[in-house]
Amino acid sequence: MNRIDATPIQWIVSNLQPKVTTRLFAEGDLPALYAVETVCFEAPVRFSRGLMRSLVHDPNCRTWLGIVDNVRVGFAIVGVREQGDSVSEAVAEDGGNADGLVRPECAYIWTIEVLPAFRRMGVARQLLLRVDESAREAGCAAIELHVSERNADAVALYEAAGFVRFGVEPEFYGRGESAFRYRKGLSYN
Repeated sequence: MNRIDATPIQWIVSNLQPKVTTRLFAEGDLPALYAVETVCFEAPVRFSRGLMRSLVHDPNCRTWLGIVDNVRVGFAIVGVREQGDSVSEAVAEDGGNADGLVRPECAYIWTIEVLPAFRRMGVARQLLLRVDESAREAGCAAIELHVSERNADAVALYEAAGFVRFGVEPEFYGRGESAFRYRKGLSYN
């Protein structure tokens, strides 16, 4: 992107060499995470506050934050065991069904989100590394996820990280939008 083709903020952001850091969720982070959620997703795909609250507080989930210059610019939520009843109830309240999403031997990526102005800076890659780390620490055999068939950038990220497509779920997101299923086996040396 050259300066002539970009808006001033796009040019500034594209020329930054940010230091991306990550950390686990802490109390007080939920409003910032939900702000990222509202920018990244529209209803009906957007998680409700209740589901977000259930996921970040579920002892079987790990929530990682992506931070650039002390600003929370993204996050990832991974289930490393079957989720508790509070998550299943929150998914049902959102009109979904959590049955079969998280299997005992697999970690499940509920979401990875990065604010648009901070994409292509390595934030999602760093979050994906933390997800992998969490799955390995929990002894999972693999990591699975759903991703919109329309989200080419996310598909490229997952494939570059070694995920392999193993299925399609029609209408997973509703509105005629299907999801690709991806899986990455974890090896332990």
